[in-house]
Amino acid sequence: MIEYSIGLVLGYACAKALTPRVPSLKTKNFHIHHWIWIMVLLLGFYTYDVEIDIVYGLLTGAALQGLSYSNWGIFRAS
Repeated sequence: MIEYSIGLVLGYACAKALTPRVPSLKTKNFHIHHWIWIMVLLLGFYTYDVEIDIVYGLLTGAALQGLSYSNWGIFRAS
């Protein structure tokens, strides 16, 4: 549990620091945020039964950080 908690804090902090510096994937109607890609990775790890708590913590922290923005939705505002 301690590994997960450390990963959670580190994942949130890293995503907070790196998100403004990484280019976004945007189309006319959609904005694919980093938390969406991270959720796909999390599902992949769960599917293949990877049991590394710090990895789950890192990914969960980064996904939660993405959801903290006011424009976290997938559809772009007109």
